[in-house]
Parts: sequence; C-alpha cells; structure tokens
Amino acid sequence: MNNHKVARFMASPAKAFGLASGIIILLLLIGTFWDWPISQAVINQNSWFSAIFQDFGLWPIPFIVMLSCMVIVQYGYRNREQPGFIRLLEIFGALCLAGWQLWFNYLKTTIYYALTIQDDLRRGAPIGTANSDGGNLHLSWAGNFWIWIIVFVVFIAISQAWLSRKNDQKLNRLVKVAIVAAFACIVANDAVTAMKNYWGRWRPYELAGNPMHFTPWYHPNGMNTHMSFPSGHTTAAAGLMLLAMFVDRDHYRAQQWVFWCSLAYCVIMWATRIRIGAHFLTDATSGLWIVWLAFYIILSITHMHLVEWNEIAKE
Repeated sequence: MNNHKVARFMASPAKAFGLASGIIILLLLIGTFWDWPISQAVINQNSWFSAIFQDFGLWPIPFIVMLSCMVIVQYGYRNREQPGFIRLLEIFGALCLAGWQLWFNYLKTTIYYALTIQDDLRRGAPIGTANSDGGNLHLSWAGNFWIWIIVFVVFIAISQAWLSRKNDQKLNRLVKVAIVAAFACIVANDAVTAMKNYWGRWRPYELAGNPMHFTPWYHPNGMNTHMSFPSGHTTAAAGLMLLAMFVDRDHYRAQQWVFWCSLAYCVIMWATRIRIGAHFLTDATSGLWIVWLAFYIILSITHMHLVEWNEIAKE
C-alpha cells in the first residue's frame, strides 16, 4: 500500500480508530485465554533493552504536558494585549505545572529506577527486578533538586528558543493544541492510575511462576497494592502520539514522520513491558487502548487532528 492510499485511509478517523479497535480486541481475546502462558514463555528480567525502556521510558506524557506549558509561557510573554497580572499568572502557572510534571511524573520514578539498576548489579540480581510500584532508593534532597533544576532549565531554554521562531498565527494555533493535548494527557493518565489502584492485579514477576494469585484482566480485585492492570508505561508511551499536533500544519512530511515514530515507540514499549515481566499482554494492550480512546474522543469533540492526512493524500 503506497503513501497516498495510507493517507486516504488515515484521513478518516473512524476508519483508523476502527482498525486500531479491531487489533486491540483481538489482542485482548488472545490474552483472555493465554495471558499466563504467553508471559511465562517470553519473560526475561535480564533483558537490558526492556530495562532501559522501563527505567527511562516514562517521559512522553510529562513531555507533552510540559511542552504545552511552554506554549502558554511563550503566549503569556508575547501577548501584550492582556493585563500584566494575567500574563504573569499564565507564565507562573504554566511553569509550576511543567516543573511538577517533570519531577512527580518523570524524574522521581526515573531516578528510583536508575538507582535500582546499580543495586541489582551490585547484588547480582536481574536488572529488571525494579519494583514498578515504588521503593525506598533515592538520592539526597540536594541531588534530586540539582537534577530537576538542570533538566528544567535546559528544557525551558530549548522549547522557548523553538517557540520564539513561531509567528503569532502559528503560536495561536499551538495554544489550542496545548490546551487540548494537556487535557487529554491528564484525563488519560488519571483514568489509568485510578484503574491500576482499583484493579489490584498481580504483576507477572510478583507471581514468580506461581499462578495462585493470577486473575484474568476482566476481574478487578480491589485495592491491594498490586497495580499491573493497565500498564502505566504504555499509557505514558501512548501520550507521544499527540506530539504530531505540535508540528506546523504545512509540514506534512514531518507530521507523518513524528506520527509513525511515535507509534513505533508505543509498540516497542508495549512489547518490552511484557518481556520484562512487569505486565501481562492484556495489561500492556489496555494501557494503549484507554489512552488512545481518550484521545480519539477529545480530538473528535474539538475537531482537531494528529496529522493532516487529507492534505497529504492530495499531494
């Protein structure tokens, strides 16, 4: 199938969503009957590739929210028609939300994961044995602060340099994109977090080959500190699909490139979560599905598109 046929197909959100839905349903049906044997067949907690995605791959949703905040910062700085205190509130509020996202939704967990690699290597344990639901390894307050401030300052500098080159028309469009994208990410992430806490499903590595506490994906157990369903990592990965919206609408090839690379990242994250034993097939699949469903609904309501497939089809 050539690029124009793909673009014509993707230009219909209902068709694209229908195809994704069919694939998701098929995977859920497979997992309904074979979650346990699939997990036992592929699990490898010594997979470095999977461990890298586990330890450092949570960045997409925080990144999208932070990028959205940076758009608001640039808008507040540039829009001289608004009262000064409104502009100040926009800039201050956006910086606070971006900084919180960086620390609470990415660095806090990532630093813990990075420290567990060192601890696992020191103990001779598999590198994928990090407790996905938290632990007591941490840096000092000063160490955490300096990592956070350096990453935050670099992100602000790069994003504002990029946004400063946008004319007012493009920036105004990005403001709408930022509001929709941030809202979609927060809604999807909160929904998955609530489900993880309520479902109480044991992770494959927690079961250690013993199916005594194994439950199918459709069977919620209530809050019991186990949080395998749905996958938070695939939830985060799915957020990257929104990045294509931030590409200028007249750069059609760039939109496509960002879209397909984002989709590839989602698939790789999905596979690595099963491989490292942190999730069953249905956990990882549901994480993608819930986020994509939220995005589809929100973008349909707002009449926005990830990629201008109609224009690509005309080329």
